[in-house]
Amino acid sequence: MAKFSTSEVKELKFYVYVYSHPLTDEIFYVGKGKGNRVFSHLEDDSESDKVKYINDLKSQKLEPKLEIL
Repeated sequence: MAKFSTSEVKELKFYVYVYSHPLTDEIFYVGKGKGNRVFSHLEDDSESDKVKYINDLKSQKLEPKLEIL
């Protein structure tokens, strides 16, 4: 799993992030977090629409685009 370094976590503090489709740039999730929260959805196994969308991308050999705003 991707991860920020300790110094990056200290620098970022709290942040807003978006998940978007890697080919169309269509945003499908906006979140707020601190630490490595932005990466946690990639390993989530819940039945949420967000996780279903991420799993659909993965089944197409794609990964969502992650951006810190």
